[in-house]
Amino acid sequence: MAALLPGDAANGKQLHNGRCLACHDSRVYTRSDRRIKTVEGLMGQVQMCNQQINANLSREQLNDIVRYLNETFYKFP
Repeated sequence: MAALLPGDAANGKQLHNGRCLACHDSRVYTRSDRRIKTVEGLMGQVQMCNQQINANLSREQLNDIVRYLNETFYKFP
C-alpha cells in the first residue's frame, strides 16, 4: 500500500519541518516504543495532529507529509 501513497515527499518535508517540528522532534518517529505500526495508523496520526493544532492543511498537504514520513522514517511496505 505504501508504494501507492499519493503525495510529494519533497513538499512533505518542507511542511513537516515548518509545522510538525514545532511540537516535537524526529525522535518520535524512531523511538523503540513508537505507536504507529501501519501506514493507515500514520495517516490517522497526521490527520489527528492537523485537527488538534488547527493547522488547516489540505488533503494534498497531509498526503505529502505522510509520504515524506513513510519514505524517511517508517518505510512501511
